[in-house]
Amino acid sequence: MILQLAFPSYQSEEAAREVDTYERLNKRNGIRRGYFFLFQLLSRKNRDFKVPTILSHSRSPGGLRKLIHFGYKLSALSLTLIIGTPLMTESLHAEQKPVVVTPSPVKVIDYQTGLGLTGWHVETQDIPVLTISLCFRNAGDKNDPEGLAGLTEFMCGMLDEGAGPYNSGNFKALLLEKNIRLAISQNSDSVFITLRSTKDNIKDLFDILTMILMTPRFDEDAVARVREQILTSLNQSLHSEGQVASDTFNQQAFKNHPYGRSTKLEIEGIKKIKREDIQKYLKERLARDQIKITSAGDLSINELKNYLDIALKDLPEKAVASKVKDIEPVYTGDITVVPMDIPQSLILFYQPGIKRHDKDFYAAYVLNKILGDGGFKSRLWDEVRENRGLAYGIDSDLRWVQHTEYMLGSTATANANAGQVVEIIREQWRKIKENGVTHKEKDFVIERLTGAFPLGFSSTPHIVGLLNNYQQDDLEANFINKRNEMMRSVTLDDLNRLAKNLIQPDKLSFIIVGKPEGLPQSKGSKR
Repeated sequence: MILQLAFPSYQSEEAAREVDTYERLNKRNGIRRGYFFLFQLLSRKNRDFKVPTILSHSRSPGGLRKLIHFGYKLSALSLTLIIGTPLMTESLHAEQKPVVVTPSPVKVIDYQTGLGLTGWHVETQDIPVLTISLCFRNAGDKNDPEGLAGLTEFMCGMLDEGAGPYNSGNFKALLLEKNIRLAISQNSDSVFITLRSTKDNIKDLFDILTMILMTPRFDEDAVARVREQILTSLNQSLHSEGQVASDTFNQQAFKNHPYGRSTKLEIEGIKKIKREDIQKYLKERLARDQIKITSAGDLSINELKNYLDIALKDLPEKAVASKVKDIEPVYTGDITVVPMDIPQSLILFYQPGIKRHDKDFYAAYVLNKILGDGGFKSRLWDEVRENRGLAYGIDSDLRWVQHTEYMLGSTATANANAGQVVEIIREQWRKIKENGVTHKEKDFVIERLTGAFPLGFSSTPHIVGLLNNYQQDDLEANFINKRNEMMRSVTLDDLNRLAKNLIQPDKLSFIIVGKPEGLPQSKGSKR
């Protein structure tokens, strides 16, 4: 389940979760994980790819955002277009005074309804729409019962397949008629329901929210159809190097933990799931005490609170307690090779990370961007792509979810070059630990990260996405207005002190899928 874990959609400081898509995050269409299309893209000799074609294969909507969140941030040109800031190599060397961008404050209302529901709301009277996202914490697939792996995914796949008096086809027609966009998704930790509509249809939006939570149909024909779609997608993914790498990472790093299950285990679970299992899980997990709400749009706070209390009053008050424990990933410090007859080797590399609430989090964030940002300029990018042309892209990122955290990087290269790429990565790990970073690198990264941030305020979906990120991280409602200041407070001393403590070459672990050649001998490379 690497996409729900290693690449959680909400863990980004540069870009909000994209929630203004019309189609639901449909896990049963297209490629299994929405991850390995990046690796397929890397194998193309023609770099003039068409972004819309690529995005159509992702299992999740908002595909350009996913290029930022998943893997390398390979499409650097697209990233430049998204964030509107100079990322080209020469920008690092330009002698110019950094421009300090101070976005206008966003007024975030931190509220509690009469029913006890809590949330954050931004009232935007100049935009006649409402975007609202409900996060059900501790409802993600980490809680799937023993033997029923895939139950959460199955449930999310069923929630827009009919509700109340509407069967699947009529329900989708209702959404079209009322101009309501519905997205239902899940990751390892949470389930998300996001709706968006015009001001004229806000009552219909909340009526539909009530229907899908309180009177979902789970018709037998829909259950059979969704089961077949999920199984088809899962079985196809078994032949993907990206999914093989994902499963290997999960099982190696999180053995005997819910984060560590495999696609094969999920296939067996999906086959066994019954309609009654879905109904039971819905009642046990989607409860009022687990809801976190973010919203933005043309709706007063009093109107919002009233709509929410009416829409959600019949939900169970408390969810069944989650029993999932925190876990420290296993770091072998070695190379694990999974043979596959493909022309390029897919390489994942990972090491210990940092907790989201650590006082050095933003120093770690900036340090990682200097080391492995995939957007046209970082040390790994320079050494692997620019100087040697060994890969189209390379990236490393901080990853944090509810029960663990780590650093994870990825790239793909010709089989013959795999050993060289591994050595370059290890060398850059050693150099940044021993020698630290420069003022120029620090200023460049901080200028880019703070300059891009205000673009997240450009629409209600973007605002909701940012608030959703911070709410899930248990930050304060006004954090959106403090983030840039915290980023700029990072000093060179902070970075170089942290480089010696955070960067751990001895724990840097590799997973390689393909037919890699020239791998260095380590303390027991695994094949």
